Amino acid sequence: MSELESKIHDAVTGSGLDAVMAVGVDNFNYLTRTVLPFAENYPDRRAAVVLPRDGKEVVLCPVDWSEAVRDQGWGGEIRIYDENDGVSPLAFVEALKRILDERDLSKSKIGLDLTRVTKGLMDVLRSELTGNEWVAADALYRDLRIVKTPGEVALIETACQYLDRGIIHALNHLEGTVENPGYTVAEFTERTRVHAFEDGISGVGHMSTTLASDASLFYVPQRGVFRVGIPFKADFTGHYKGYWADSGRMAYTGKTPEEYAKAYDDNMTLKKEAVESLRPGVRCSEVHDRVKALAKKGGTPLWGDVGIGHGVGASHHEPPYLTSGDDTELKPGMVLTVDVITTGPGKELIHSKDVYVVEEEGARLLSWYRNWDKFYEVTGFRAAH
Repeated sequence: MSELESKIHDAVTGSGLDAVMAVGVDNFNYLTRTVLPFAENYPDRRAAVVLPRDGKEVVLCPVDWSEAVRDQGWGGEIRIYDENDGVSPLAFVEALKRILDERDLSKSKIGLDLTRVTKGLMDVLRSELTGNEWVAADALYRDLRIVKTPGEVALIETACQYLDRGIIHALNHLEGTVENPGYTVAEFTERTRVHAFEDGISGVGHMSTTLASDASLFYVPQRGVFRVGIPFKADFTGHYKGYWADSGRMAYTGKTPEEYAKAYDDNMTLKKEAVESLRPGVRCSEVHDRVKALAKKGGTPLWGDVGIGHGVGASHHEPPYLTSGDDTELKPGMVLTVDVITTGPGKELIHSKDVYVVEEEGARLLSWYRNWDKFYEVTGFRAAH
């Protein structure tokens, strides 16, 4: 049994529940150590994992997902159901009912990730499985996931490496082509996706490239054509075997003007303060407030009130959060992306998003593949880089 499996087993047996169950895609992936293919894109399709306190673990899913779960090494039972047996989610609930009956769990207390359950599904669970008591297990899953094992940290570190390589390879395609003929933003984003997969990433999530005036917004539809003399930002998330990297990179088509270089340096000063504050015992809100105070002192404009970072792991955005309202105490093994967002001369959003793991002596950089302490300058030909 791996360290992560032991950690999950101990949490389930010590929960006081007869079983725990997860239907949220991220919680399912975490508890099974597998990845459901494109599950986020099909919210009406249901999959669940049931972990009894005593008894064999079981996955319930449609037939086409079952082989993916098996091929990734799931050692528990796999049960499939026919989605044509009833209007969603009736077929799923009927199959779940049979599983609980077989395991003497039909009159049991079951922990469920209620924040991932739709009202429609919850209504059917309560009407069809009347003997069960459904209790929230969201806090249990949060506490399990918020501190990573060394194996989980290694997977996130690999994801960071592969994602950055994909971004760099797409940037290399721009070398020598900005003036003639010039790539569209949509093509650059697609090239990043393709290269990330070629480099080893196993899935992508958020993908956004914004340039010139569009860079003053967090996200807009992919539009425009690259030209000389503009800043742009590339924001991408991707996972390796279900563990996510979250990267935000900035480039300039040409030599970076002095005013943009200064704006980036000012952002790096705030980011350095955040990273140096990522130490065991420090509260997330303290990290946020230190950066906010330094920004005010130096006159550097922070963008909005969105915080300066968040956790990553089995999803690309999870606890803890580097905001004024999150008093979570940092502990070794927590993994966070630091994302201090400021504004540049043209109101563009300036940031350099990196991923760190909290260790006893402080924060260790996981997205180390390239140093992004200044704008990546798209100049000359690919051989220049």
